[in-house]
Amino acid sequence: MKLKITEGARKEIQEDVDMLTRSEKYFELKADRARLYFPVIEKTLKEQNVPDDFKFLSVQESALISDAVSSANAVGFWQFKDFTGREVGLRIDRNVDERLNIVSSTIGAAKYFKRHNFYFNNWIYTLLAHMTGRGGAAKYVDEKQFGATRMTIDRKTHWYVKRCLAHKIAFEEAMKRGHSQGMKLLVYERGGGKTLSKIADELKVSETELKQYNKWLKTSKIPDDKTYTVVVPVTGKLKSIDKINGGVEKHHVQKSEKSDTGGTAAPVVIPSLSAGLNTQKNIFIKINGLPTILAQPGDDVQSLSEKAALHPERLAKYNDITVGEAIQEGEVYYLRAKRNRGRTYYYTALPGETMWEISQKFGIKEKRLARMNRMMTIDPIKAGRVMWLRNRRPKDQPVEIRELSTAPVDETIPVKELIREEKKAEKLAEKKEQEIIEKAIQEEEQEPTPLEEGAVDEVKDEKVEAPEELPTFMEVGEPEPDKEPTPVVEAPRKEKKTEDRNYFTHEVTKGETLYSLSKKYGVSVEDIKEWNDLYDVGLSLGQTLIIHGEGRAFEMKPKEVDFHVVEPGETLYGISKKYNIPIQDLLRINQKDNFALSVGERIRVKE
Repeated sequence: MKLKITEGARKEIQEDVDMLTRSEKYFELKADRARLYFPVIEKTLKEQNVPDDFKFLSVQESALISDAVSSANAVGFWQFKDFTGREVGLRIDRNVDERLNIVSSTIGAAKYFKRHNFYFNNWIYTLLAHMTGRGGAAKYVDEKQFGATRMTIDRKTHWYVKRCLAHKIAFEEAMKRGHSQGMKLLVYERGGGKTLSKIADELKVSETELKQYNKWLKTSKIPDDKTYTVVVPVTGKLKSIDKINGGVEKHHVQKSEKSDTGGTAAPVVIPSLSAGLNTQKNIFIKINGLPTILAQPGDDVQSLSEKAALHPERLAKYNDITVGEAIQEGEVYYLRAKRNRGRTYYYTALPGETMWEISQKFGIKEKRLARMNRMMTIDPIKAGRVMWLRNRRPKDQPVEIRELSTAPVDETIPVKELIREEKKAEKLAEKKEQEIIEKAIQEEEQEPTPLEEGAVDEVKDEKVEAPEELPTFMEVGEPEPDKEPTPVVEAPRKEKKTEDRNYFTHEVTKGETLYSLSKKYGVSVEDIKEWNDLYDVGLSLGQTLIIHGEGRAFEMKPKEVDFHVVEPGETLYGISKKYNIPIQDLLRINQKDNFALSVGERIRVKE
């Protein structure tokens, strides 16, 4: 993006630059750390297709101190809270905390940036959302700037954005000099099952320094469940990074499966995700690295087996079902044996989900999933329970139950809180509200009663607005009241005639919420509450609601939108049908490798 900076904003940014460079000693300490870490960050951001200038945000967030902890309990180079870090794929437990790993945390930060940029299509707003969360950024952004490639930075621009620009200006020139001690960081990826002591001996480096730069490892040995990056500090003449890191996973050719007749069968060719529909209109998708087929209306085990060229018993075994069991439309069924663990670490169970449904979402054997969570396959799962998908939950660690959203809201994962600004706005609002109430009370005391002769409504002459008088609504089916006699003195305030009011009724059905009804009829949730006196009670099945206004047709056609906000009970398959977008495309453009959804999550439904 190209930025035009106004004179007022330039002065504010310069003040931040002066503050950052005021102490030469402190500035050089941070600059030296940046010279050390930036080559690693730059390489990672480039691989993740994130603008290079985001590297300056790491200095702003943590001063590149690996174990930095904020007052809001955000940790590491990019200041992630634990639940946010886990959602972007970082492992955070008593053995490993990848928020302290420069490579892993930068990959996580890149995912977080790209998630926000999917929505804003604006890297400046994406930068702001790292602090405020996407919902918090909404009050500072202009939808007209979504997709913009040029922006003006002025005094109204959020201070967090201007502070990041100040870091770029302050540190960019200093990066042209080398590290004060000639030190550089190399990346080592062959540490699975080894101790840092053994790696230090192998590479002939200081064990103390190796531990200093790898605080992410909380146990003695590096786990071997995946590739973990070890950062190696070296001084002097360096080996090539490519030679030292090794760690490139070799792709082994999968052994062909034996056929049911005992011979060797030719491998079944499964179309890739990008290939779309094949000639038979069967949808094949990869989850957890395994091929799956999407069940269509009318499918059963026999028909799915024929489509996939598998024996029905084998298909049933792969999916933890029986041959005669009913097939669920929109569910994926695996064409290879599911794995013993997932690619992600945790998942929060939705209301009504079963062990089998979660195992299908992530491509994990049902019995293994139950074992990892110290449960039986038949045990009911409480809504909000955090399910372990990659490792077994430690015996001494209690079950975690998270509170779930009850209605769709914009996904907000705040990394920091805007405490000062929020409190200030809150106090101003309270003060203004109190002034209005006091003024209204004074007016009420001075206003003549309707029985007094010559009483005239003075509302039109009053500059300060009194609290709005709520209209009284006629009950449905109630006869129209007789008209009042024409008063001698007519008040200037005019009310709509009852017969002119346009309203209708709606009977609440299963799964409907105030939010879904507000979207259906183009009114606000608060309006529905007010019209039906629902402030202290919720909706009940069969309840009759009054809806004012023209309303919309009961059968809604999908609007031309870029995003869909997930409502309770929705599935990825249902969303693909609603917006007429192939489910493969839905997975691809949302960078998903499974069918898991959460209430309030924004799903891109347009390229």
